[in-house]
Amino acid sequence: MAVLALSAAACGGGGSNTTTSTTAGGTSAEQWANGVCSSFTTWKKSLESIQTSVTSQPSKSQLQKAAQQIENATETLAQSLKQLGRPETAQGEAAKKNLDALANTLQTGMSQLKTTLNNAPSGAAGVLAQISALTATLTTMANKLKLAGANLNNFAPSGELKHAFQQASACRQYVHS
Repeated sequence: MAVLALSAAACGGGGSNTTTSTTAGGTSAEQWANGVCSSFTTWKKSLESIQTSVTSQPSKSQLQKAAQQIENATETLAQSLKQLGRPETAQGEAAKKNLDALANTLQTGMSQLKTTLNNAPSGAAGVLAQISALTATLTTMANKLKLAGANLNNFAPSGELKHAFQQASACRQYVHS
């Protein structure tokens, strides 16, 4: 489905020579970036597993089960992102607001998907409607993730967040140098 697009959207890239630092009670930009990427990696792996089970047994009940699993994984992602706090950078508050908005958008998308799936007709038409709704929701999520990644990539003209994502071990699979 949209898993490949989702994985490409997770973290930004670019180059910089700035350092990450921690102030009293704060989170260094690198620790924050690790948290962001770890959350996305966990979510991505969940979606890949769900995709495998749905494609091996496509049925209305399997799609409903998959939708519930996607909802649970997305809720976990949203909560993880919200709990990260803000990185101690010049644009840390903007970065946090960006992730909070993304988390809220993901939660809203899942609510809409749940409503659509619960109201889908039975039979082949219902399965097709569920597949269509699931695909549309995942595509929308992928677009929102790409936008959030681009926003994070553009924050802090000094490049603190770009550098943090480059240095964070959990982000290596996403960062393009």
